[in-house]
Amino acid sequence: MSRVLVIGGTGNIGRHLVTGSLNAGHPTTVLVRPATVSSDSDKAKFLNSLKARGASVVYGDMNDHGNLVEAIKQHGEVVISAVGHGRPEELDGQLKILEAIKKAGTVKRFVPSEFGCDVEHAERTLEPAKSMIKSKLRVREAIRAAGIPHTIVCSYWAMGLLLSALANSGGDGPLSTGVEIFGDENSRAIFVDERDMSSLVIRAVEDPRTLDKVMYVRPPTNICSFAKLVHMVEKKTGRTLKRHYVSEQEIAKKIQEAPFPLNFQLAMVHSTLVHAGACEGAIDPAVGVEATRLYPDVKYVTMEGYLDSLCII
Repeated sequence: MSRVLVIGGTGNIGRHLVTGSLNAGHPTTVLVRPATVSSDSDKAKFLNSLKARGASVVYGDMNDHGNLVEAIKQHGEVVISAVGHGRPEELDGQLKILEAIKKAGTVKRFVPSEFGCDVEHAERTLEPAKSMIKSKLRVREAIRAAGIPHTIVCSYWAMGLLLSALANSGGDGPLSTGVEIFGDENSRAIFVDERDMSSLVIRAVEDPRTLDKVMYVRPPTNICSFAKLVHMVEKKTGRTLKRHYVSEQEIAKKIQEAPFPLNFQLAMVHSTLVHAGACEGAIDPAVGVEATRLYPDVKYVTMEGYLDSLCII
């Protein structure tokens, strides 16, 4: 099986990608900045758990070209980037990964750090998310211009990112005083569990059908509105929540007033609403493929199933 190198493998998405690679039996390596281990005990423990499962850890970062080229040559027939979204510069740093890939000459598939909306259909996104979208677009264009074999993954909203806040919803938690609903019943979004997304990425990197394609992950059972999500929570908790429907204009105002990263998250909610139809449109076969058709055997974690796994009271 291909050797997989994950860059950014200790982050929220990266952890799932590394675990998915190990679960599939790939020789797996994580590229880690030395400061990560010394400054974050949780990440250090996670790396130790990976080593216990047979993963390799190499130290370096995107700014050390020689070190990065050597890591790719030794460990990366497949290179997966899971760099963070804290600022556009982090995403733009992937251009250095592309330079190292060209120099190494050994990579048969590269997966850039996207795992969200289709950035080529998000022209009305507001700042600060707009700058992140532009960075992802620059990386996409550079990949294609360089002729680097790749697979781009659009998996829309990560369930863990959106729903984990519900785990502490009693007392003074987020559901104690009601809930804000963005859009209406017609404003639908797609939700995908990070574990499902990661296992699909690992399958895709060995699949010739996804070569130089955008892979869209759109399980039909997980396409729903934020209002429907609230209905699910009410059904699970047996509570009737006070609702406040938030208009597009209200969201735009909240984005201007909120600090980072809340303003980024709200900007992505806004983008989801104003581009609601884009996530369900037909896929151009020259550009993309649909994961649910490629891998019909996958049993996706559903929204209700994920809520059942949370301790909501």
